[in-house]
Amino acid sequence: MTGALKQAIFLAWSEADGFVKRRMALTLLLVLGTAALAALAPVALKYAIDGLRISPQTAPGSAALTLMSPAVLILLYIVSLWLSRSLGEARWFLYGTADQRLNRNLSRRLLSHVIDLPMSFHLDRKTGALNQTLVQGLAGYRILTNHAVFTVLPVLVEVMLVAAVLVFLFQAEFLLLLGVSTAAYAAVFGLGAARIIGPTREVSATQIEAYANMTDSILNTETVKSFSAERQINDRYDSALANSERWWSVFYWRKSENGLLAAAVFALSLGAAMTLGALRVQQGVISVGDFVLINAYMLQIVRPLETLGAAFRDIAYGAAFIEKMMGLMGRQPEGRKIKGLKTENQKHAEPAITIVEGGAQAQAGAGRLEMRAISFSYLPGRKILEDIDFTIEPGETTAIVGKSGAGKSSLIRLLMRFYEPASGEILLNAKSSREMPLEELRQSIAIVPQDTILFNETIAYNIGFGRLGAGTAEIEHAAKFAHIHDRIMAMPDGYQTIVGERGLKLSGGEKQRVSIARAVLKNPQLFIFDEATSSLDAKTEQTILGNLIEISRGMTTLIISHRLSMVAHADEILVLEQGRIVERGRHDALLKNNRNYAAMWRTQHHQETDDPIGRKETA
Repeated sequence: MTGALKQAIFLAWSEADGFVKRRMALTLLLVLGTAALAALAPVALKYAIDGLRISPQTAPGSAALTLMSPAVLILLYIVSLWLSRSLGEARWFLYGTADQRLNRNLSRRLLSHVIDLPMSFHLDRKTGALNQTLVQGLAGYRILTNHAVFTVLPVLVEVMLVAAVLVFLFQAEFLLLLGVSTAAYAAVFGLGAARIIGPTREVSATQIEAYANMTDSILNTETVKSFSAERQINDRYDSALANSERWWSVFYWRKSENGLLAAAVFALSLGAAMTLGALRVQQGVISVGDFVLINAYMLQIVRPLETLGAAFRDIAYGAAFIEKMMGLMGRQPEGRKIKGLKTENQKHAEPAITIVEGGAQAQAGAGRLEMRAISFSYLPGRKILEDIDFTIEPGETTAIVGKSGAGKSSLIRLLMRFYEPASGEILLNAKSSREMPLEELRQSIAIVPQDTILFNETIAYNIGFGRLGAGTAEIEHAAKFAHIHDRIMAMPDGYQTIVGERGLKLSGGEKQRVSIARAVLKNPQLFIFDEATSSLDAKTEQTILGNLIEISRGMTTLIISHRLSMVAHADEILVLEQGRIVERGRHDALLKNNRNYAAMWRTQHHQETDDPIGRKETA
């Protein structure tokens, strides 16, 4: 058993709750009962036939049942088969309900683990490949548990019971024949499992790649249509499917080869048993009923042995699927969530920001952010940030500006602990971010990003995502503060309006205001606006900038932007260039210094005043 398979079994056991374990235990009892009835039913048929053909006194081995008539024995045989099938149906109900609960528990655990993986993993992943890996892994679990319960266990029980009957009733030669047949099957199917594991792994990998291509294409449908690239996308997907088809062909060919060998073993085993049985009947060593029993056992055992062999092939197939999933589960998550944790922010029943005449008023709780000598790089030898040092006092606004690639967004990733700095320390309220539970740290920070991605859910759900469990009044309060409540109420379905995939049914301005409302509802200690208006037109930008200033008044705020019009009101502006702070101060002072900031201001102001067309309205 491979290490991945052992880990998978341990994972399944850990996720099996009391409901699953109880129903699985009952299922196993029914499986044992079904196997016992199936193995012993032919014995009743044997004695019934002997009672029909010759007197009980002359039938070998029939003394124990001399008082039972053939009719009673036939009835016993039929009842045994009926009970065997009935118990089989009952075990499917018990197993099916347990399997669904286990599948639910495993699915929840897998999603939780994947979400907990660090951002470095998610930045490199392909959505379709990840999804297919999880789907295949769950399918692999079902293959393993299904065969373990309904194939491996009952066949082993039947083989042992049949062997016991053969020892009791017949000569050792029939038991030897059964043993040789079993060994031959084991050899054939062991070889088959070994030969099929390689193609199975390739099938898994190529399927994952094909689904990754398909998902990537669907997510980028707008781009595909814009470039009339439908044929190119279809060709790429078809190429991946063709590769998968090729490995499926190898898989089925090897499976068929193994099936042909198994069929040969079956024919030889049955032929040998029938020939030997007929010879012993002619010699008077065994009765006609014994002959029927041997034939029934060979059919009843040899065919399940075939099924067992096929099960081992399927188990190899399922194990290959599970391997990839367990490789994913083996990745180290970024941090363990604190179950039941409630931060100070979450304990408040009312929003921290209230609408009052003259603007926003924040409750006490604005945080103090310190960055001490922070250095960071994604790749060795290529520093993105170097010796970044600044402090934002409670209630103040600090802005970081610079050209694209200066390292501005990397600061946010460090703040949220998507990555860890190579050196230096980040403190929130004098507490190192490394020492804070991730959930507490991230609950303390609200980000309004450049590209607002929304769930394909209702507007209420997307705003309420800022603080799970928030009531309708709180959601509407946050929407009013973000100046989007009236727009929402003008929609036919109001707050129950579905926003579409990634929020595509909303305009850029509407998406941005939903993002602002979500951030407000979170009730953070630190607001971060990350290029929050860069994708909007000038008019909408000024409107939303007013919203942001209103929201952040009295709150600790960090603004990341390359548009200087966004930051002129900040208490301090840091100019970032090639990962270093090269200039700092207030807007007016930086203009007087006539250095980097002043040059950027003149360039942007010149571009805006010389634009004869203007940017398109997107609100």
